[in-house]
Amino acid sequence: IQNWMKSIKENASAGVERLLIGNKCDMEGKRKVQRDAAEKLAKEHGIRFFETSAKSSVNVEEAFSTLARDILQKSSRKVVSGGGGAGAGGGVPRPAPP
Repeated sequence: IQNWMKSIKENASAGVERLLIGNKCDMEGKRKVQRDAAEKLAKEHGIRFFETSAKSSVNVEEAFSTLARDILQKSSRKVVSGGGGAGAGGGVPRPAPP
């Protein structure tokens, strides 16, 4: 994770949205990383953390929806503040209030 975060910092656009996802939370007996450790790591990097299971549909939609909402909110703030560059206001949807 530390290497991925370093790679994101070095290669991604400034302000890119990130989140940490622990997969297969339905397989508790095969867990490699304890939830506390993952939450601590996410907090250290200032990102959200979700435990998910595609098999049992736990938190999958929530993780994607949260990421999409965060991206839209950040895009809307750029448009409102004029920080989106040339033509930034065209067609950027505003997020619905929570």
